[in-house]
Amino acid sequence: MTASEILTYDPRVARLPVTTFSPISVVSVSWASPEQFLAGLDPLEISPLLRVLLTSDGSMTTLLEAVRLAPVDLEVIRQDEEPLDDDAALHLGVRARQPTITRHVWLSQAGHRLLYASSVLPTATLSPTLADGVRRALEPLGRLLDGCGRAVMRDRLRIGRLDHPALAEALGGAAAERLWCRSYRLTVEQTLTASIFEVFSPRLVD
Repeated sequence: MTASEILTYDPRVARLPVTTFSPISVVSVSWASPEQFLAGLDPLEISPLLRVLLTSDGSMTTLLEAVRLAPVDLEVIRQDEEPLDDDAALHLGVRARQPTITRHVWLSQAGHRLLYASSVLPTATLSPTLADGVRRALEPLGRLLDGCGRAVMRDRLRIGRLDHPALAEALGGAAAERLWCRSYRLTVEQTLTASIFEVFSPRLVD
């Protein structure tokens, strides 16, 4: 595994007005490829279901709805349109400073938070229909993409563990619990669409 840094946000602000939402310290995540993850995991430490969710190249919204047998709801913590910073541009392989939509959300079901997700979407590569759907902030990204009926591919998948007490508690766990997370790029019909970072609730498979 190699250490990388990812900017996350304080999930405690989900209980407060959006205007109080602010970045917290950069946290370190040790990443592994799917092959490294599967080769090194302890089968007693992580359930088969969570292994499937972490390594899947399908829509997370659809997978969660299949697991829970109920619709998944979107709760937007924060959504902005802003220039793409240098680090995110390097990860995406696109030029910096171009306009992007960034959003931070919970995916939940029946009031239970299943997943925290942050996404960076360069607006120049979004179709007008998809861009409008993202801006309206009513549907999870996976459901919007399914509705477009276009070929979707995920690449550069990395899987890791995250120590973040506030996020663990916001996702229904104990502060000391380590959280499984993953990062990947999303392309629609061979056009780069988004960079995604997802953190799973430790209670997801209870």
